[in-house]
Amino acid sequence: LVDPYFQRKWRESKKAGIIRGAYHYFKPRKSGIWQARFFLQTVQTESGDLPPVVDIEETGGIDAPELRLNLQDYLTEVEKKVKAKPIIYTGYKFYVDNLKGHFDDYTIWIAHYYQPKLKLDKSEWSFWQHADNARIDGIRGKVDMNVFNGDEEELSALLVQEQYND
Repeated sequence: LVDPYFQRKWRESKKAGIIRGAYHYFKPRKSGIWQARFFLQTVQTESGDLPPVVDIEETGGIDAPELRLNLQDYLTEVEKKVKAKPIIYTGYKFYVDNLKGHFDDYTIWIAHYYQPKLKLDKSEWSFWQHADNARIDGIRGKVDMNVFNGDEEELSALLVQEQYND
C-alpha cells in the first residue's frame, strides 16, 4: 500500500525545512528485491533526507536465517540505488530474537514504548521510539516520540548525501 497523500507530504515537508524520511513495511514472505523496487518507485530521496527506513516486525512464519537473507536482499537493492545504507526499524524483542548481531553495520531504530531506559547498549541503536502518545502543535491526534542517540553533527552525517536518480 502507498499513502495516497505521500507525494504531497514528501514535497511539503521538504519545503518546510523538515528532515524527511520514508519507510517500507517489510513482508518477509515477499521477495526483498521486489519490495525494494516497489518502494523505490514511490520514493526519490534527495540530499538531506534520512536514508530509507525498512520496518520489519514479523517473521511471516519463516525461520530467522531465511528472513535475514530476504531482508538483506532488500537492503542491498535499496542501498545500490540510493547510495546510502537503509535504516532498520524494528521492535525491541524482534530485534533481540531475530536481527541482533546480523546487521551491525546498519543504523538501527528500536521501538520500545513506555520504558525509562532502552535495554540495549548505546552502541547498538541510533533511534529509539519510546512512546506513541505525544501531542504536537499543528497535528491532530497522537504521534510517536523518538530520540536520536547522538548530536546534530552525527545526525547530519547520517543523512543522504546525494540525490537518487532512477
